[in-house]
Amino acid sequence: MNILKHINHQNTGILAILLIMAGLLTSEALMSIGMVLLSANLVFNRRLGPLLKHALAHQGLVALVLIFVLFLISGLWSENLSWWIDRMRMKLPFLMLPLAVVSIPRMGEKIYLRLLMVFFIWISLAAAHSGLLYALDFEAITLAYREGRVLPTPVQHIRFSLMVALSIAIGVYLIRKQFVWKYAWEQRLLRWLTAFLFIYIHILAVRSGLLALYVMMAFYALLLIVEHRQYRNALLLSMAVLVAAGLAYRYVPSFQNKINYTLYSLRMFEKQEQISDLSDARRMGSLYAAVDLMKKYPLTGVGAGDIRDATDEFLQREYPALAGFQLMPHNQFLLVGAALGIPAMLIFLGCMIWPWRYRHAWRDPLFTAFQLLILSSCMVEHTFETQLGTAIYILFMVLMLRHFDEPNLNQSE
Repeated sequence: MNILKHINHQNTGILAILLIMAGLLTSEALMSIGMVLLSANLVFNRRLGPLLKHALAHQGLVALVLIFVLFLISGLWSENLSWWIDRMRMKLPFLMLPLAVVSIPRMGEKIYLRLLMVFFIWISLAAAHSGLLYALDFEAITLAYREGRVLPTPVQHIRFSLMVALSIAIGVYLIRKQFVWKYAWEQRLLRWLTAFLFIYIHILAVRSGLLALYVMMAFYALLLIVEHRQYRNALLLSMAVLVAAGLAYRYVPSFQNKINYTLYSLRMFEKQEQISDLSDARRMGSLYAAVDLMKKYPLTGVGAGDIRDATDEFLQREYPALAGFQLMPHNQFLLVGAALGIPAMLIFLGCMIWPWRYRHAWRDPLFTAFQLLILSSCMVEHTFETQLGTAIYILFMVLMLRHFDEPNLNQSE
């Protein structure tokens, strides 16, 4: 095993993280390769025992692992085992990455900020390409927004909008840190790109991303009041966000059409007219299904393997036009409640909130902004039921927690 002495675990871990970041916009295979590499970085480590001991004593990381355990246990009462296995595949990063991230021996400020910068530039380039495609086919794409569609994005538009919102928070963070990789002009670049992403996310007009953005902006306004007593700046920031939303509705066709489409969908759902092709009607129907299942199975839920079948059975009975689309509740918390039971839903919520306590992580503005982003997403989407949504959350969560864990790996919890 002398070969293990020659493995540079820091470089290997950083390479794995970069592969996962690249895979967020390119391929699920690349994300998986990065996760496997990070796991191998732990397994092929001479200090495997102490590292695992540290991971299992790390309150923030254990909370993430517990989410995997909750879904694992539900297999005991799931009848559709093939779908349960598929759900466990989606949740596997909750087990792999929290344990594997401790294999990176150092995550100092310089490395941490550079990794954030790489992601920020990566998303900015993707948003610029998406915006260019919109400019080249402006009329057709604007018209598509009236039908609930959006402009071309490198990956599923909802998850991409969350990455754009996160990148805006990262841009603000790097600006506040006065971070530069090498040259002073990088700060000007950060400001311009952050402003561009703020404009772009309104053009993209995906509600999950916009909700996350506005929640983060509200947090920043509160931060100005609580930490700096800057009441005037907090008021100006709040007014700027409201004005931006108003101007977007007035002058950005895609944003306006998206809002109008949402209102139209809700009216159609109330009337039960032509709802089969309306995405918002499907969302509403799935939420009603979750509430019904929680009433019938409050303690155990129907099982993670049966949540999709049970949702469809409810829709077949109550909203036949929405049945057959293989829907699941479009709210991660209600989905967990319907699938695993209300007690498990409360534990799940606690697992998401608990990392906030680790070494006063709540004091870090980027960590809190990221948590609020994910919590808001979980309110309107089943964020962790796709590989991409899970990867976004678990990657940045373990990255931030490992950074807070620096510099002494073995210090007491």
